[in-house]
Amino acid sequence: MRLRFAECVLDPEARELRRRGEPARLSPRAFQLLVLLVERRPRPLTQQLLRDALWPDTSVGYTSLAQVVAEVRRAIGDSADAGRLIRTVPRVGYAFVAPVVEERTRRPGGVGVLVTAESEYLVPEGETLVGRGTECGIRLPSTRVSRVHARVWAEGERVLVEDVGSKNGTWVNGERREGPALLDEGDEVLFGTLRAVFHRAGAGGSTRTGRPRSGEGRR
Repeated sequence: MRLRFAECVLDPEARELRRRGEPARLSPRAFQLLVLLVERRPRPLTQQLLRDALWPDTSVGYTSLAQVVAEVRRAIGDSADAGRLIRTVPRVGYAFVAPVVEERTRRPGGVGVLVTAESEYLVPEGETLVGRGTECGIRLPSTRVSRVHARVWAEGERVLVEDVGSKNGTWVNGERREGPALLDEGDEVLFGTLRAVFHRAGAGGSTRTGRPRSGEGRR
């Protein structure tokens, strides 16, 4: 479930916070604090409860918690003076007070997979970024791939891939594609020089071979 408030979208399951559509950086403790406050809104959470949750094996003072709260406020566009989103409850703790819209996200088994020589990557419904950056839903940990290299759309039976200005381009069956390209069972996709093969969910052939169609896509 995604939680939308102000200019932000929080996805606890994906461990992602976006503000104005862009990834917002948070330390692990700050992310945990934000999730706690939002999920238990509008109830004030005591400073002791928050310190126990964030530092379960360590005794810390009030300033440590205040620093993490300040980090969260900066990330979501709030401040101690404004208190639009996170309210300081004197002598108690903090409460998340902004309206929140809960968006249930579909996380099905996926419409297919991209298979490389090393691994398989699920292609879910909707739009997914592909690259080596942490913001990518299909993360290819290779220096041969740009940080954000391409995007994949999956809508029902249609699965498309499009380059997003990568350094070495995106190729489908040996052809460099500038615009969206429709993928079919067994199509070979090169993200730069990293080879992947697309297989639809439930396709008869093994999804672990990583072999393209015979005679296609090699250069």
